[in-house]
Amino acid sequence: MGASNLKDRPKIRFSLRWKIVIPFMFLALAIGLAATFFVNRLLNETVEVRFLRQLATSGQQATDAVVRVESRLLEIERLIANTEGLVQALDASNSEELRALTLPVVVNAGVDFVGVIDTNGVSLLAARRRPEAPPGEYETLRDETYYAEWRFVQAALSGESDTDIGDKQAGLENIALDDQNLPTFFVAAPVVDTAGRLYGAVLVGSYVGTMVDQMRQQAGASISIYDSNDGTLQGSTLKPEAAESLTLAPELVLAVFDPAQTVSPLRSVQVAGSSYREVLTPLVARGETETLGVLGVSLLEIPLQASVATNGLMVVGFGVVAMFLIVITGVVISESITRPLVTMADASAQVANGNLNTYVPESGEDELGVLAKTFNRMVEGLREGSIYHELLDRTVTPEVRDELRRTLTDSGVMMRGRSAKAAILSGTFHGFSELTEHFSPADVMVTLNEYFSGLSPIVTRYGGVLDKFEGEELMAFFGILPQPLPPQVSAFKATHAGVEMLEFVRDLNEKRIKRGMPALEIGIGVASGSVIAGGLGSRQRLHYTVIGDPVTTAQRIHEITQEMSRGGMVISGETYSYLKAVLHHFEVGRYGRAELQGKSRPVNVFEIRGRRIRPLDDGSEEKIAVRS
Repeated sequence: MGASNLKDRPKIRFSLRWKIVIPFMFLALAIGLAATFFVNRLLNETVEVRFLRQLATSGQQATDAVVRVESRLLEIERLIANTEGLVQALDASNSEELRALTLPVVVNAGVDFVGVIDTNGVSLLAARRRPEAPPGEYETLRDETYYAEWRFVQAALSGESDTDIGDKQAGLENIALDDQNLPTFFVAAPVVDTAGRLYGAVLVGSYVGTMVDQMRQQAGASISIYDSNDGTLQGSTLKPEAAESLTLAPELVLAVFDPAQTVSPLRSVQVAGSSYREVLTPLVARGETETLGVLGVSLLEIPLQASVATNGLMVVGFGVVAMFLIVITGVVISESITRPLVTMADASAQVANGNLNTYVPESGEDELGVLAKTFNRMVEGLREGSIYHELLDRTVTPEVRDELRRTLTDSGVMMRGRSAKAAILSGTFHGFSELTEHFSPADVMVTLNEYFSGLSPIVTRYGGVLDKFEGEELMAFFGILPQPLPPQVSAFKATHAGVEMLEFVRDLNEKRIKRGMPALEIGIGVASGSVIAGGLGSRQRLHYTVIGDPVTTAQRIHEITQEMSRGGMVISGETYSYLKAVLHHFEVGRYGRAELQGKSRPVNVFEIRGRRIRPLDDGSEEKIAVRS
């Protein structure tokens, strides 16, 4: 290239290579910092969500464990209450007989407490095991009167019963043992004979300490039970140094039983230097009709060690290395990009100076290679003097391309359009949505191309021009190009083309079904009337098409074919009138008036089921149509 041409090129003040590299340097640092922040935040949120989900699961398992404990105690109570001779021993207030009948069941079951009381609530037998005693070692007492003060005992002796639950009662009370009170979970039920006469009641209890240990094994979490009145700890597997440290605040107790509370309260507790998260729910029994206290389910919290602060140096180091690599990589990449662009800029300057023999090397298949090829083709087009060469190459058929080439030079005829009476064929494939849902875009493309490759020659063979393909739809017009035809001829050709398209699709479907491939049905609508044909757009970008009411009608009436099981064809009333002289060619089916979207009046439509006569190859069908 000459020095004069280089002087004409504008001076580069800020190289493109640095425009590429510098933003990425800052972007690398920003991404590193942002990534660390969001990763740490995401990890914390993920751990928190997983922890809360696990806590909720343990809470549900603990609630289920309460039901299992209650069921086991009830089973033991029923076994004792139904022991032969128990009613007679109760009636006779024979404590020794009650001991002989009951104690083997108690020892075998390993339960903490069993009491048999008379109708006044006085114990005739109370068998209890001390918490530290070995299995099977029980002490027995009698004539204890405090049971009568317990509400659930009063309910059992008064015969209270529920339709769904029965006469079972439940409660949580303290058992006096030496100088301490042991919170105990009880199940009680009356003892009656076959005539329904009341003789007393049987109480079966499990110490809260024993109960929480059993629940911990089933729930996989630490269990605590609190008094529902003052929030004091009744029993826990956490083993705090002082029970008072776990006492619930009054507002927490209120929140547990607040009906407006949709989420169970949570709190953090410290035990032996470890942090626990505890969820609080009502402790209920007897089918959730009896509230006994507050149930706490807690899991050990393990804090996430990673943080933005601890990873700061790592992020800075990563950023420095990343910037170094980006600079080196950016320089190499920018050089490979800017070198062809500099060559292109020099060539453009030569073209601007009138040198149309300029050529740039075409290398590679990337955007720069495409740009070089396009540039050379542009220069070649300028050399040939064809300013609309690319536009003409985009047209669908040779007829349209020739018409564009002729009318573009005819003082804007293309832009004004040409009126004609024509037949419009519009078709769409049924089942296309299901096809795109179950197959990849590549498979859908192959399928449509197989159908369209057979439909296009049919349109051409009958003198039609394909106007467009849009996904599963196609549109063609007859009687305009390459020269206008009488409407009878265009209707005749369009109808025959539509029938042959249906025949092709049915034959192709049979082959595809045999190959195990999906089949599409086509619906076709044909309408005739006055249209205007011409270029739509501007001189820089034109699309040759037809506009008019028949276009809309054809697109609307083919939707009627969706009700047909294997696709079909419907023509408009005007098309039918043009075919009157040659209706013996076709098998006409149902007909009627259809309300179409966007049409103010109903449209006459006729179903074409097939054809009896194929058109002659010598063109005589046109003569018949014209003569009609």
